[in-house]
Amino acid sequence: MANKAITKKQFDFLEHEFNYLEKEGVISRQEKVRMLGSYHVKGNLNFITILLSIGALLLGLGVLTFVASNWIYLSKAVKFLLIIACLIGVNFAGVKVQARFPKTSRSLHYAGILIFGAGIFLVEQMFNISINFNNSFLLWAIGTVFIGYYLKDVFILLFTSFLLFIYLNGSIFVDETSYPFAILVFLPALYILLKKFDYPNYLTFFINALAINTIALFLMEFVPKLGFENSNTIVLSILFVLGIVLAYIPVRAKLQNITHIQGHILHGITALFLTFEFSIWFPIAYFVFLLYLILKGSLTSIVIICALIFRYYIYSFDFLPKSLTFIIGGIMLIGFGFFFENQRQKGGELNE
Repeated sequence: MANKAITKKQFDFLEHEFNYLEKEGVISRQEKVRMLGSYHVKGNLNFITILLSIGALLLGLGVLTFVASNWIYLSKAVKFLLIIACLIGVNFAGVKVQARFPKTSRSLHYAGILIFGAGIFLVEQMFNISINFNNSFLLWAIGTVFIGYYLKDVFILLFTSFLLFIYLNGSIFVDETSYPFAILVFLPALYILLKKFDYPNYLTFFINALAINTIALFLMEFVPKLGFENSNTIVLSILFVLGIVLAYIPVRAKLQNITHIQGHILHGITALFLTFEFSIWFPIAYFVFLLYLILKGSLTSIVIICALIFRYYIYSFDFLPKSLTFIIGGIMLIGFGFFFENQRQKGGELNE
């Protein structure tokens, strides 16, 4: 059985409890050692990691500013060789010291990623290569994803997701070019890497968000071309249904909590916009649905109800006293709090 990764705080708690059980004679010392051996402390951010990461950032920025300040005095060949030399140099140094100084090695690779990205833009400028800036971010993401896989580094893949967000949204909103279909190739690769990394929470959240962003922009790009009069309403409705599906779709245990929360957030946000599109029947039906979710123990639904109340509160100035709106909202929230406290005392389960 593989050792389970836990935080140092969790490990210290287990060690304290096992020491107590050993002292009370419930378990032997050998059993304590064996049980503690079933866990290992996962790497967390510490002073050394933060120091080295900042150092990598400063190193990358230092190289870039030096090159930029002397750019006009260098020939094209020297410029290109300088970029290649810096890129190869920091990554080679990272590989050489990896066995003895893994954190220092990682910081050098971080610096290499920054130099690689800057090199893309500098080479485009140097050789007058005319491509959209978002495609430059795509090339940068392609390079970082390989380095992230090689290093098994979650933070690099998070950075890759950030680059892909820029590529995806830049293609639609800034350059107004055709839909960036390359993202449809990238997303399956990211989910494969997510599985290999055993579904870390932050990476799962960002990759899911990237997938939702991809679907939303796909709908915004192609639904209006079908000739429907209310294309915005159709897009919002599809995303609303998608949110409901994500909130309840059966997925792997490690994906479930984050995916379901993101589903609730998606159907909550789209529902708020749909209240402007549909008559009063929709918000009433949705409000009843949220009450049902709250009865099931959904904490996220309380936040959505608060947003729904606030949305109608803005339009209540003309016919409803401000104090009465606050009173109604306060009574509802206190009622929810009482319900959840009562559920907890009965042993009920709360989720999302």
